[in-house]
Amino acid sequence: MRRFDRVLVISPHADDEVLGCAGLLAAQAEAGAEVHVLYLAVDGMRHYGLDGATTYRQRLQEIEAVRGLLGFSCEIAYGDRGMTERLDTLPRRELVDLFEQSLNDRRPDLLLLPSFADYDQDHVAVFDAGFAAARPIGQQFGKWLVPNVFMYEMSKIQWASEPMPRSTAYCDIGDHMERKLAALRAYKSQHRPSPHIRSEESVTALATLRGAEIGVAYAEAFGVLREVL
Repeated sequence: MRRFDRVLVISPHADDEVLGCAGLLAAQAEAGAEVHVLYLAVDGMRHYGLDGATTYRQRLQEIEAVRGLLGFSCEIAYGDRGMTERLDTLPRRELVDLFEQSLNDRRPDLLLLPSFADYDQDHVAVFDAGFAAARPIGQQFGKWLVPNVFMYEMSKIQWASEPMPRSTAYCDIGDHMERKLAALRAYKSQHRPSPHIRSEESVTALATLRGAEIGVAYAEAFGVLREVL
């Protein structure tokens, strides 16, 4: 496995990083990389499939449990501000500035963005701003140029109005699949039984398909936006 020094994940909500790239994050952290997750909107709210609403405190407890399992640091940009499913209402300039600041401060050599092929307007807004923030301006002009920019996928983007991006990079997560599922279970407010898209069966099915594409048991796949060799 290729090891990066510093990995930055931009996660619209607390669970997207697990669904999309928990195996990669666990593997990188285990190999000694600095892995950081920037969450955008984290709120207490009512979810489909749960009888009652979750609280902001419960969501923070879930994040702490997941951090312990996967080994990353994190921060929340819009905590307890009612921005879940409303990130698209923020000025794009505000999100671009937020992401540029994080890139310049953390100087990651791998940036992971949510896929643009998604029905969730929050994800699309985050991708668009993240893509703009990662635009190629050389370091001699005072901006950190991230050498590797990937998109992560999750099972829900099978329902997408845009064509599915061809997956061009893979990570064998056979040694970390159980940790990915444990992290999914740690998000108690998000975890659902089959056939929900956030069920263990659905997540395993996608990992199995991606694994078959490279001849391993389980894998995560990524669309490559930029890779500097």
